[in-house]
Amino acid sequence: MRTAAWIVASTLFPALAVTSTADAPVAVSDDRAAYLECLHDGRFSAAVEKNASGKDDAERRFFAAFITYWRLVFDDDNTKLQALLDHQLETVVSAAEAAARDGTGTPFLWGGNGHLLLGQLRAWEKRPMAAAFEAKKAKRALETAVTNGAAAPDAYFGLGTYNYMADALPGFVKGLRALLFIPPGNKARGLEQLETAARESRFFAFEARVLLVTIYANRHEKQYARAIEQRDRLIAQAPDTVASLYASARLDISLGRNDAAIAALDRASRRAGRFRDVDPVVLRSIDLLRARAEFGALRPDLAGETARAALASGAGLSPSIHQDLTQIVAASERLAQGVDWSALPDAAATADAAAAIEAYAGSKPDRPMLALLAGDANLRAGRATQASEWLERASSSNLPPAAKAGCQLRQGQAADLLGQRAKALEFYKRAAETPGFSAKDAAFFYSQAPFRAGA
Repeated sequence: MRTAAWIVASTLFPALAVTSTADAPVAVSDDRAAYLECLHDGRFSAAVEKNASGKDDAERRFFAAFITYWRLVFDDDNTKLQALLDHQLETVVSAAEAAARDGTGTPFLWGGNGHLLLGQLRAWEKRPMAAAFEAKKAKRALETAVTNGAAAPDAYFGLGTYNYMADALPGFVKGLRALLFIPPGNKARGLEQLETAARESRFFAFEARVLLVTIYANRHEKQYARAIEQRDRLIAQAPDTVASLYASARLDISLGRNDAAIAALDRASRRAGRFRDVDPVVLRSIDLLRARAEFGALRPDLAGETARAALASGAGLSPSIHQDLTQIVAASERLAQGVDWSALPDAAATADAAAAIEAYAGSKPDRPMLALLAGDANLRAGRATQASEWLERASSSNLPPAAKAGCQLRQGQAADLLGQRAKALEFYKRAAETPGFSAKDAAFFYSQAPFRAGA
């Protein structure tokens, strides 16, 4: 999944919607609630059907475009979808402008959100100036919507996004913004608006909550405790949807919490299995995320199995997903080579499991992957001294590059448990500097606060 631009900033997760929140349930029509439920579960064709009836106005056109937007988030290489979304959003803006003559705020709400998504599309197309101008139009329309009586929380997702992102831009971009007469933002105000939208918006509560997770976990903020807090609220809002579980797993993988990610993805797969119309690209995205989590959990045998099964399905394999799965297969085969994975106990965080893995690793000293597994098992069991010894053995051997950063992260965690904070920080620094390391955020996180067993 491609990293989106600053307009919507979906760096970790796709942008989705939800009908209610745990803090303050909100009213939405039965038809729209059914539509949103379909979107939450990746049932895009069903969402099209739910949106087909009713007046052909700016609202219905927006939600038709929103389905295409979702598809494009998962299938970002699809130029036909990009062209379709462009056309659909232009019709949203046109319909909103025509309807705005009645003086109410509702048309401005849909027109503003249409400009917001057009801004993201322009950013996908690598047209930053066009994206900035669309963002400017979105801000103006959404402010007008609130002034003219539209529900403020429904406008606050877009306004909060603009206010945060416009204020968070690098200095040289802010200079360009001033040159182009793009209004300034306000980070604090933007976060307040996003929080209100996450609690109270009828249509964009999920979106706002996901964006808050994204903001706090991104490389500029690095406020991981707040990101986890927002993720927990997201799960409280929508505990049983494919989208919320998928989003939760993405954060957990970035923080090195692979077991939690796998558990969430298991739930997402079971949920998807209850339906027959979940879009194949969503199913393959779940498979890809699971393979990454299994790889990060030092089970390349399982990661390769998951990736091969996904490739064999023959469905939902966008070019980027196909490429990523193929790379996981190749990397997993290299790491899994020469290990009898059936001889290993389940990954239970117990001293007995650690001892069994130690015994197997000791019988094959030429396999650094087993030394890494022994270190990880001891770390899970809270045996920091033994973990440190095995991880040092793995690190000093010919450990494949794909596992090196994961070893360094665990060495830092073991050092933290032993009270060796300076040593831990050095390990975290090395892990964070490794290109492509999926748990790089974990290295930043534990650089801020020492690792504790069970965290």
